[in-house]
Amino acid sequence: MAPRKTKATKFYAVFEGRVDEPTIYSSWGDAHPRVTGCSAVFKGFSSLQKALNYMEDLEVLAPRRVIKEGAGASTPDGKSDGYYAVANGKNPGIYQYWRGQTQALSQLHETPGACCKKFRTKEQAEAFIEEWKQAVADVLVRSIREALDQGMRPKDMSLDISGLFDWNQNDTDSHDEAVGLDFEALSIQDTQT
Repeated sequence: MAPRKTKATKFYAVFEGRVDEPTIYSSWGDAHPRVTGCSAVFKGFSSLQKALNYMEDLEVLAPRRVIKEGAGASTPDGKSDGYYAVANGKNPGIYQYWRGQTQALSQLHETPGACCKKFRTKEQAEAFIEEWKQAVADVLVRSIREALDQGMRPKDMSLDISGLFDWNQNDTDSHDEAVGLDFEALSIQDTQT
């Protein structure tokens, strides 16, 4: 099955989800972690104005905007096949083909919260994956802050995150690096002084 041929979605209006306020994103990589796996109200649009109109219909007159430079210029044109960025899947990475045993579509099956999008250039596809990673980190930091604000405290400051993620079976080197995550990287400060 080939990807659907529809008008390119370039803006994502997130009314409810893992956001502090209604927000319009220009990247699915930014929006996906904020609307997947939770109760969310959101919609994709082909223009910023349509996204703003949607928010206005929901009585949000000044939504937060996270608009990346070059937004809307990533959809492949008829001159190139493009690149498929698999940000979350069996084996995240950049793929040149949709079909095939080791291509984009096969990376998405049986992966809850899979995230993939097609781009004009390899650089845009790589940037999408990095945006998605940052958005996932932002969502996790937001959840940690909410828990701390509610009075919860870490059980163990070594913060072994191995229970939070499924490891890519093809990447054994990264596992050891993630076990000792630094709280400074999460902007969490010690309240016991």
